[in-house]
Amino acid sequence: MTLAPTTTADGTQHQFGYEWDIYREIVPLYREQFLRWIAPVSIEEFQGKKFLDAGCGIGRNSYWPLQEGAASAVAFDYDARTVKVAQENLKGFSNAQVMLKSVYDIQWENEFDIVFCIGVLHHLPDARKAIENLIKAVKPGGRYIFWVYGYEGNERYLKFIDPVRRAITSRLPLWLTRRLATVLTAILKVYLLLPQRKPYLKLLKQMSFRHLESIAFDQLLPTIANYWRKEEVESLVKGLPVNIESIQHTNAMSWTITGKKLASGSK
Repeated sequence: MTLAPTTTADGTQHQFGYEWDIYREIVPLYREQFLRWIAPVSIEEFQGKKFLDAGCGIGRNSYWPLQEGAASAVAFDYDARTVKVAQENLKGFSNAQVMLKSVYDIQWENEFDIVFCIGVLHHLPDARKAIENLIKAVKPGGRYIFWVYGYEGNERYLKFIDPVRRAITSRLPLWLTRRLATVLTAILKVYLLLPQRKPYLKLLKQMSFRHLESIAFDQLLPTIANYWRKEEVESLVKGLPVNIESIQHTNAMSWTITGKKLASGSK
């Protein structure tokens, strides 16, 4: 999930490369997460389609469309360790290509039926430039899917926890941040023993300690983490040759924006 060039984001790609070199396995519950992140688009829509996974991490989000019968996939990330893990995880699919590449440098044009970028854009110093490149890569009539952190639903987190990330944990040695994530995961595990009403917390209850730890670590380490309001998410694609079919409040704490690229000359 790291796309920024090494000259920006204070080494964000190194931070996530460290993470994915540790938490490298794809577990069945990742499928449920992926289905929520792409909704209201169904996974069946990938059947027979060529797709691009921008900021693929360990390849977890490419795995399920390929399993569903996608025609082919191109996945990329900007850390060599991350790319190596994704290549290993997707080696069972001969129609999948994983490469080392920055989203700011991609040159594809009208190439893919579906382009998705999940959990990446909010970590970039120039999300708009990334989206312009990704939309360019979509075929006319093809689909884009972008999932990003939301402001709505995270107000308490942003008030109390995110300042700690910005001031402290994103600046600590990575091994120390991971140790802190372990402690926070233990606290979260105890809390999840209580009855939970929110859908996302119910999903977290199903996760292993290691899975939860990877999420906690993921929240603590990035240098850049934007939490966008709905109107800000809409503005990410404003003025581009696309329509917006849906902006969904995923898990009541993030946003999934989906739509299609307009045919040449359409408005």
